[in-house]
Amino acid sequence: MKYPKEVLTKNNEVRVLEEKGSYVKYTYIDPETGKPIKVGKYSLILKSESSTRHLFVIPIKGNKSMIVKDEIDKEKRKVWDENKAIDV
Repeated sequence: MKYPKEVLTKNNEVRVLEEKGSYVKYTYIDPETGKPIKVGKYSLILKSESSTRHLFVIPIKGNKSMIVKDEIDKEKRKVWDENKAIDV
């Protein structure tokens, strides 16, 4: 099958859509000081029509990060947005 150039990688592999959706990114701060717990640590909530995934992004040595996949709680998760808690 012939694919358009725009969907081919440098290694001549085809990029194929698996899901499409939206995301929420949040970090963690110390409740006492209001300062980041660990610079570069954050979570991504990836939402599609059929599923929700929670990814932890944790900085490691050098200029790299490690991604840890976790299932999101069935309960509604909330994040702090300036002066109020909002649903993720």
